[in-house]
Amino acid sequence: MKKLLCLALAAMLCLALAACAVAEGNWKIAILTGTTSQGEEEFRAAERAQKADPEHIVTDTYPDNFMAETETTISKLIAFASDPEVKAIVMCQAVPGAKAAFDKIRAMGRDDMLLIAGVPQEDPAVITAAADFVLYTDEPKQGDTIMETCAKWGIDVFVHYSFPRHLAMETIAARKALLEENAAALGIQYVEATAPDPTGDAGVAGAQQFILEDVPLKLKEFEGKKVAFFTTNCGMQEPLQAAILDQPNAYYPQPCCPSPYHAFPASLGLEIQAGGDDTEALKAIAAVLKEHNALGRYSTWPSPVNMSIIDVSVEYAKKWIAGEITSKNDGAAIAAMFEEKAPGAIVSNYTNADGQTFDNYYTVLLGAVDFNDYAE
Repeated sequence: MKKLLCLALAAMLCLALAACAVAEGNWKIAILTGTTSQGEEEFRAAERAQKADPEHIVTDTYPDNFMAETETTISKLIAFASDPEVKAIVMCQAVPGAKAAFDKIRAMGRDDMLLIAGVPQEDPAVITAAADFVLYTDEPKQGDTIMETCAKWGIDVFVHYSFPRHLAMETIAARKALLEENAAALGIQYVEATAPDPTGDAGVAGAQQFILEDVPLKLKEFEGKKVAFFTTNCGMQEPLQAAILDQPNAYYPQPCCPSPYHAFPASLGLEIQAGGDDTEALKAIAAVLKEHNALGRYSTWPSPVNMSIIDVSVEYAKKWIAGEITSKNDGAAIAAMFEEKAPGAIVSNYTNADGQTFDNYYTVLLGAVDFNDYAE
């Protein structure tokens, strides 16, 4: 009996020491995001997390031209892992280089570290082999939800702006295939429009200028028809939203990363910032859309999923470091955290076209916003 009591006291002491270690601040969570030009929501979410807990959160950004500067991205992740106090890394968006860096971190002997990839740009089979778990919007399923919105609006033509690098990504390709299939079933003309890659020679500015110039050309080409526009790239959302605003036959079913904050503040001249009150943000957007007779021509999701991905990842990492979560991949805990951050979120494991399900790759889906519901 005395032996059992001693063991119990020892276990309690270990837990107390572990709690003290966390409280004393000898642990960190590192967050790597893009800059504001390519992914403002992720940047702001990391910034918010760091401000809320500056003792335990460190942040950095990968280059805008990440395709040409992969080694820089990898080196920044390795730098995080070289600090023994860093117990978890959250990368969002997980651009190319994530897999290579995570593999190198494991080779450094950092099996004690939690590696989380948000919004990956490497195929599921690749990134799931390196990350402890992966979080992403349900891109393939958007092929259904986007077309449901278009059907509700009575769209005649659907224009899909993308470029070869994006179309080579498995989940984007799956969404594109479903968009085409649904468009055909609904009698909507599908148009594939190749835009410049923002990581190419023209940069983000060149890609944005292309959108501003091409939207009027498409509307002239399909004059008299209702035309919905969608682009797979974050940096193209602002010019696309702006180009559509005062064109009565132009429609915008959702951003590539659906959210009230994804480009809307800049394109509509609003003083709202990612991380604020979502309902108030939607009301502010609706007010401007109403001024331009565009309430029924725009939609998005009610909550910023990419921000929620970082919020959930940081919360999960803290609980894992504290020992409140004991698994590096606890699907029930992940789903519960998303429900708290974005009520109504549908969290599922990703299954590819071959029927393979990845138990550490989670997709998130929300419903479409009708801005008429937020107009006053």
